[in-house]
Amino acid sequence: MHLRDVWNPDTASILERAINEFSPDVVHSHTVQGMSAVALTRPGKMQIPHVHTLHDYWLLCQRTSMVQRDGTACTTACRGCAAITSVRERQIRGNAPDVVVGVSKAVAAEHERLEWTSGRVRVLYNPVESPAEPRPVRSPDKDVGAPVFGYLGQLAGYKGVGTLLTAFKAADIRGSRLLVGGRGPLLEEVQAAGAAQSGAAPSGGGVEALGWVGGDTKEQFFNEIDCLVVPSEWSDPAPIVLNEARARGIPVIGAEAGGIPELISPKASALLFQSRDAQGLSDRLRMFAAAPADYTSPPELAPLDWTGHLEGLMAAYRDAGAR
Repeated sequence: MHLRDVWNPDTASILERAINEFSPDVVHSHTVQGMSAVALTRPGKMQIPHVHTLHDYWLLCQRTSMVQRDGTACTTACRGCAAITSVRERQIRGNAPDVVVGVSKAVAAEHERLEWTSGRVRVLYNPVESPAEPRPVRSPDKDVGAPVFGYLGQLAGYKGVGTLLTAFKAADIRGSRLLVGGRGPLLEEVQAAGAAQSGAAPSGGGVEALGWVGGDTKEQFFNEIDCLVVPSEWSDPAPIVLNEARARGIPVIGAEAGGIPELISPKASALLFQSRDAQGLSDRLRMFAAAPADYTSPPELAPLDWTGHLEGLMAAYRDAGAR
């Protein structure tokens, strides 16, 4: 897989055939893992304007995530990733995409150090739609002291799930609940935390493992929680769940990692904590429980709405054609 990810001889002929048959005005590529750097150079060789969106760290890391095999985040580039980055630099130089779009300032900044991206990188956030129905109105004093926290995503170490469980237990907020939606290798740990706390939460609080959450159940999840927690322990480029929370006026307790700080509502910025810091996260859980209204903003789509996103895309397409 890694060899074909560096050089995939099939990609050139497949893309050439598709481009010749479709005759596009512009090619817009996204995740090209497994297709090799050919996917990023073929449009340029065929003199077709090309926009590429950065959703991850594929250009910098052979696992695309800058996370080690054991699930811990990388602090420096390993030899293998540094070598692959160098190879891709040489492959792409000369036929690079005309415009490179990062889904957050954080992921864009990581790629601006590549030589071929100079003058080509811009930021365009992932868009979200407003919910079909507004969230139920909360009573001003309903949740003070006993808010419902929520986590939604993969249940893995690099997502900070273990840190969240530790912090929630230490916060010891009487009656508070933590709804954990998702699947992954730490599912049993989440279930065990719920079982261990069930007897120690006389007011009905504790950890609840929801399993997979999507579709209508996702809306139910958002309607039930008072605060979303995003405790990522890697440079998370732009978690969609943050945009979904902001569009619903849900405050976020987030780790200072990747694109998380720039995506949460400014009113909730005081709830940011150092990634991997269970004590810091525990403190933020208590801060929110003491005064939920201090961190809650009205639902907000800008700059996450589809209208602005499409305008940004069209500008990128025009600029790619003008290079």
